[in-house]
Amino acid sequence: MTIIKEKIELLPPALAIKFFMNRLPEEHPQRKYLENQHHRKTAGERGESKLQKQFREFYLEEEHIALWDIGLKLGEWQTQFDGLVVTEKCVVILESKNVSDDLYFNRETGEFIRINAKGERLVLQDPVYQLKKNIQFLTLWFKQFGLDVEVTGLIVYTAANCIFHSKPPGARLCKIYQMNAHLYDLLQSIPQDRTPLNINKIRRLLELNDSPYVRKPLCKTYQISYEDLRKGVYCADCHEYLMVRRHRNWICRKCSSKNTTAHHFALQEYFTFVNDSITNKELRNFCSLESANVANKILRQYDFVVSGDNKARRYRLKD
Repeated sequence: MTIIKEKIELLPPALAIKFFMNRLPEEHPQRKYLENQHHRKTAGERGESKLQKQFREFYLEEEHIALWDIGLKLGEWQTQFDGLVVTEKCVVILESKNVSDDLYFNRETGEFIRINAKGERLVLQDPVYQLKKNIQFLTLWFKQFGLDVEVTGLIVYTAANCIFHSKPPGARLCKIYQMNAHLYDLLQSIPQDRTPLNINKIRRLLELNDSPYVRKPLCKTYQISYEDLRKGVYCADCHEYLMVRRHRNWICRKCSSKNTTAHHFALQEYFTFVNDSITNKELRNFCSLESANVANKILRQYDFVVSGDNKARRYRLKD
């Protein structure tokens, strides 16, 4: 009889930072920075979601497909694309920017400037330069497979309270509600003067070579000591790390809530925050769990790469 073991996935980036902060003391010196990072990650995920939702209303008579969150490598150069629209004429890069407030482009200096409600001035990366770099990357990436593909792009600002006071010259740049119209006009402006692209071939090639960024544990990313983290298993009802193992159940010492699988989230936290591998002892330390036998039974439920023997045995996430 084949036993199907469970898989562990890392927590989504914004959610990861939220629960990472939960395990840190309120007075931790990195907390304000982490709060800012959480805000940025949340805004980015929300912007990408808006992009995909808006595209559902896009109509084009010609055959086309959209691929989301594709990561590609060209030697040591790696790029992540929010969206790629593949048609018989070309591939369009869709770049999501969830930036709010007043935006200005200084033609003399080439600076893209954001001014918020408090009048604070922040210089941002020129989005047109970034898009040009991504177009160059994708054009070269296709060429390594012997494909001559027309690549173009559109920058989409998804924040509702974003105001353009000036734009870079020649910028293909719009707000989220304008996206489908701009995308349609962009595709109509490109003549069909070359052999039509094989859309399914392009899709298979992109999906086969999709290489998401390898995420480092947050302790390493933000240079925070493992010892700074609160230990224990999270209770989804009272939001405390006070669950203890009793007769195959996790029971909260504060609210008496029961959960049979609370260790699953604890493992997700560990691999997201601390390391890509774990030992029986490390699991017990992180979860404030006393029994090595119980920890062993938990670890054996999952589809890990196992190495070492006895107390030195390590359980590593599969790629």
